[in-house]
Amino acid sequence: MPDWVKTDTWIVASVKNDRVVIDKNESGSKSICSPVNVKYLIKQEAEKEENHREAVLTAPSVNKSFCISDAGIQLIAKYEGCRLEAYKCPAGVWTIGYGHTEGVQSGQRITQQQAIGMLQTDAEKYADYVNAYKKNGIISFSLNQNQFDALTSFTYNCGPGNLKNLVSGRNAMEVADKFPAYNKGGGKVLEGLTRRRNEERELFLKV
Repeated sequence: MPDWVKTDTWIVASVKNDRVVIDKNESGSKSICSPVNVKYLIKQEAEKEENHREAVLTAPSVNKSFCISDAGIQLIAKYEGCRLEAYKCPAGVWTIGYGHTEGVQSGQRITQQQAIGMLQTDAEKYADYVNAYKKNGIISFSLNQNQFDALTSFTYNCGPGNLKNLVSGRNAMEVADKFPAYNKGGGKVLEGLTRRRNEERELFLKV
């Protein structure tokens, strides 16, 4: 999650399970309108807006699960790129921001801040798959932060099914050596995917 989001105070518009939608900051100078995991929040009573709560975003408490780091977010953003107007990706899916597809409609426009919020939310969603696969033993080796970030970037791009295929029955070195195989789109090797897999592999191997 970007530091500028963590250090501000935000109005919570709605809550659903472990996600809350943060609307605008306390001063009204910024608006995200994007869901975040409740683990980032400290709840406070709102004084100015009825039926709303304010939340100060803070670093999550230490637990057995990982959270994607700023470096991991930057890696995803680097290769996803950002477009603030909805477009159809090569697969024909309406897309916006940093590869966000959920609920996107033709003609939709967003701000850069909203795109960053969507990026963070989507990254957290795919990070949850990495944590789940580690918890249930599909990932059988110990993870460090760099490995977690690399696997989250991979899952953001390739999906949880391919993550399962990548890690199942393999040790860490075998997984690292398998990253480059996922560099094709439409059956063709793509230069951008080759660069991304190589950078993810380098991060995965970084101590």
